[in-house]
Amino acid sequence: MFSAFLKYVGSSYHPHAETTKTSTHSTLDRRARTTSTQATSTTDADKKSFSQVAVDARKFLDAGYQKLGKVADAATTDQDWHGTIRIQTLDRRALYAIATNHGGLFSAIEVKAAKSEVASIAARASRTANPRGTDAAAAAKATITVLDGAGPEEKASLDWAQKRAAAQVQYQGLAKERHQGRAASSVETDDLVVNHFVKAWGELDKAKAYAQDGTSIRIEDMPSWSKGVSLWKSLQESQTKVLARL
Repeated sequence: MFSAFLKYVGSSYHPHAETTKTSTHSTLDRRARTTSTQATSTTDADKKSFSQVAVDARKFLDAGYQKLGKVADAATTDQDWHGTIRIQTLDRRALYAIATNHGGLFSAIEVKAAKSEVASIAARASRTANPRGTDAAAAAKATITVLDGAGPEEKASLDWAQKRAAAQVQYQGLAKERHQGRAASSVETDDLVVNHFVKAWGELDKAKAYAQDGTSIRIEDMPSWSKGVSLWKSLQESQTKVLARL
């Protein structure tokens, strides 16, 4: 089953992320300001609207290009991005603004670079947690930590919920195999959408166990997966209606 997780955990951004573009930019901004699940210690950067985050990210990249002497293109090297532009110093909200081309402010090259940087964050966390390659459970837990460190806009996406669920189930399965008789660390979340997707992975296991040909069974066909998608859409619609009245 774990090979199936790669579809949702192996990359930092998935084509499903484009689904979040159905929300307007103003909706994302206001949702970020009204989300009740924010940490109590909110920094000034966290208080910015998502549109302002994108504008600031645009300014940051432009300042980097001035130092570099040219705008980023296909020939821009890793040294250019990290030594001169220093894209690695951007926080997760800024990287997500670039990766999703918020406000249409970013080029395809910049979008690719931001996605690559988030992937690098996850890869570094996994390597740090599992330096010898002998503890896949620790690496999986590190992936969860990286996902939980996302900003409110990213966490509001369908893509994030699907990846968070897959990472959770993967960790729990690996931890159970590695530590027989010992409970895995708690990685559950109170996110209802994520919980539907977690349940769907269990349904997939059962469906494959009873099927003559389990290779044709997809996670997307599980009842709880559909419920998770429907709930996410419902929450998006409800949030949009509430914010429209503000």
